[in-house]
Amino acid sequence: MAGGALRTWVVIACTLIMATAGATAGSWYGGRDSRPLPTDTRAIELAAELLPGVDPTDGTQRRDYGYGFALGDDDFGPGFVEVGYAPPEQGQAAATNADCGLSRQSQANALLHGWRNLHRTMAGPCEEWTAERGDLAVVFSTDGFGSSFTFHRAAPAGLGLATLAGALLGAAAGALAAMLLTRRPRPLLALVVTLAAIGLLPGMIFGAIGMVLNVRQSPALPFWTVWPSLLFMLVPLWLLLAALVGIGRFVGTRRQAPSGG
Repeated sequence: MAGGALRTWVVIACTLIMATAGATAGSWYGGRDSRPLPTDTRAIELAAELLPGVDPTDGTQRRDYGYGFALGDDDFGPGFVEVGYAPPEQGQAAATNADCGLSRQSQANALLHGWRNLHRTMAGPCEEWTAERGDLAVVFSTDGFGSSFTFHRAAPAGLGLATLAGALLGAAAGALAAMLLTRRPRPLLALVVTLAAIGLLPGMIFGAIGMVLNVRQSPALPFWTVWPSLLFMLVPLWLLLAALVGIGRFVGTRRQAPSGG
């Protein structure tokens, strides 16, 4: 790789890496004031407000980890409490009609009970929706085989702004540092930056998609919560980077050592 192209790549990669780090820090900072999830009993009471006279048949499911603190490789996001409703056992058409009826009824009751910012989608056979009230967000979802209310922590005020500010500050710092580091050719630096960029790419993609698309499983997904689930890949990469840096320094020292005469 020519010297100019090498320097350009290092600047671009360092900018992306530090922008990712800045967005991660900003997301954590903006989401630190999140409130506790409702208890199982309170979640059932909230569901009863939205569907009075309809008893939950699937009980509750809880992922009550901290705001973005992962339980396992596939668990990330702001945590949730889910209240499920099983459809009547009268065939697929009856089940779908029942779910669609619950969707319409719950939307009307949500507006009556002060839920705001109601957003409707058609991700399944019936209309699904999300809404917020206070420090909670609720998602009504259905797949034709059952329905559920999922209660999340609402995104704290300023989460998006803090994430964006962190990304911009990180990008500026990364570009400045890269320009200072590339005043002289450093092939090993280019290799380390390349591996780091490759390792951080999945987190950058998943976090950005989660924030932009506002996925229904995590309507207030903070950017930094994708990283715990990627540690199984990042830790070996960081160890490899450390080994490469150590080998490079060792080889460079041997080359600079004066030969005995």
